[in-house]
Amino acid sequence: MIGLVALGASGRLLAEEIHAAWPDTTRIHQARVSACFGPTEALAYALDRHDLVVCIAPVAVTVRLYADGLPPGRRRPGLVSLDLDLRYAVPLTRRDTGAEELAVELAALLGVRAVLTGTPAPAGGDAPADAPPASGLRQTDRRHGDQQHGARQHRDQHHGDQQHGDRTRPAEGGLPTQPRSLVVGVGAGARAEQTEVIRLLLDALRDAGLSRGSVARLATVTGKADHPAVRWAAFCLGSVPVDEHPADVLATVAVPNPSDLVGAAVGTPSVAEAAALASAPGGELVVAKRKSALATVAVARSAVRGRLALVGLGPGEPDLLVPRAAAELRRAHSVVGPVEAVGAVESIAGLLRPGTRRITAGDHARTAVDLASLGQAVALVALGDGTGLAVPPGPYDVHRVPGLPGHPQGDPA
Repeated sequence: MIGLVALGASGRLLAEEIHAAWPDTTRIHQARVSACFGPTEALAYALDRHDLVVCIAPVAVTVRLYADGLPPGRRRPGLVSLDLDLRYAVPLTRRDTGAEELAVELAALLGVRAVLTGTPAPAGGDAPADAPPASGLRQTDRRHGDQQHGARQHRDQHHGDQQHGDRTRPAEGGLPTQPRSLVVGVGAGARAEQTEVIRLLLDALRDAGLSRGSVARLATVTGKADHPAVRWAAFCLGSVPVDEHPADVLATVAVPNPSDLVGAAVGTPSVAEAAALASAPGGELVVAKRKSALATVAVARSAVRGRLALVGLGPGEPDLLVPRAAAELRRAHSVVGPVEAVGAVESIAGLLRPGTRRITAGDHARTAVDLASLGQAVALVALGDGTGLAVPPGPYDVHRVPGLPGHPQGDPA
């Protein structure tokens, strides 16, 4: 059993995603702001009860918690640090604890980079003599291990510098960018299990070399948005929205893999492929229909055009943030602005999606324009009414949201 230690709301979402993929071999431990079960106690609790632990936090934080919470002489299981921005999975204990193999499996599952250092435990201790060998990890989940990692390396070498943004590429100045350009079409039978769609989807994204952080929304046929498997997949992807399309509309969408059987049952010969394309106008299908026992998924890439929101935060207090500002911040992949403005956004619990970048350095307007030009949804923020925010025209849509308490909805889009 693997312990997943989540230190906040964003960490919890990532832990839920990992648990959705490996439900039989993981358990989530949520740290809480209290005297009895804070971050140190949560990590120590997990280390006491599992042979492998993933701490969802920056490496420096994980090392500090590990040193504080594990007294000398205590057993030292395998420990991996997974950062909230989904960049790295770093094993922090010796190879014979299984931490390196777990980091590789997380890399295959989430699209992060496994940093295999081969270093000893951060607190200076040795692994326990009875630590499980690396080959003793999840027998039922081997498909997430070295075979997938090798396939990912092959795909990355093949695509090289011509990779799309949803496979991660640097913006000007070396800023990594993942535009939310992907739409996932979903079909789910009435008896589909809660985790069936997310498992199928993660496999499809991984095999195509696509980033789950680039999924902007799910799409399905009318009446399926409330299906437990669809809602769970949307939640695990950071609560992305779910579009519904009437069956007669989907029936008009040209797809490569129509099904007469589906057409007779649902009223459209395609659900997953047609819904993905219907929610990505002008785009293309990049992953054809994939099926499990009771679910189907397909992935379309939208015709990428950036979104640049100029957001006034007012005084920066949560109860005075206008609703449209909250909506723009929620959908943004990057929030750019002065330290005090970005700090005000970060102080509102649960407002930003997991993995949203916070950028405070450099020329804020130029940085926001560079990222939006690559297809990202970007929020350029400032305290006050935001009327001083300005950007030149470009390959992005500009949305201005004044932060005036007297205009609770902002200006019309």
